[in-house]
Amino acid sequence: MDTTEKEKFESLWTNFLVLVKGKLINAANKQTLSPSLASLILADAAGSWASEYELNGRWLKKLNETDPQKGTLVSEVLLNDMKFTAVETKGELPLYYNYAIPVAGGLAGWGVSMLCGAGKLVQAASAVLPALLLYPAVNTLRKNLNSANHEKAIADYVGQLEKYKNSVLSILS
Repeated sequence: MDTTEKEKFESLWTNFLVLVKGKLINAANKQTLSPSLASLILADAAGSWASEYELNGRWLKKLNETDPQKGTLVSEVLLNDMKFTAVETKGELPLYYNYAIPVAGGLAGWGVSMLCGAGKLVQAASAVLPALLLYPAVNTLRKNLNSANHEKAIADYVGQLEKYKNSVLSILS
């Protein structure tokens, strides 16, 4: 019984992790992923272990019926103990970087061309070209850094769930 229960749990746990990670990604795409939002997502997903209408809940109910002692301990871990702690995240780069850096680049180009005694047309081009070239670069860099921060936070949150999996596996052993 124990080996099959462990295998069933590991299968259900994999699906549970996919659910949690998917919800975290979806939330991070819409807003900043705060510890309270991540905990709310986990609590919502953990509800699948309590529902008889979900595979997870049916498995846990069956475990409670066949082995009440283990079922109670597993229920305690999955329904009460599972919590996220805050993860350290870097601050996101604000949107104004998309404009401030190109403007600074344009001003620098204009200043250098002015110091060199260039004509008005060259000064204008020296101001506009750096700004036009910097905007897409800064925009892409900002999005990539913010995306990397989200991915790291999500990975850290999902990584916290490993200890709960190990706790359930040790109970089922």
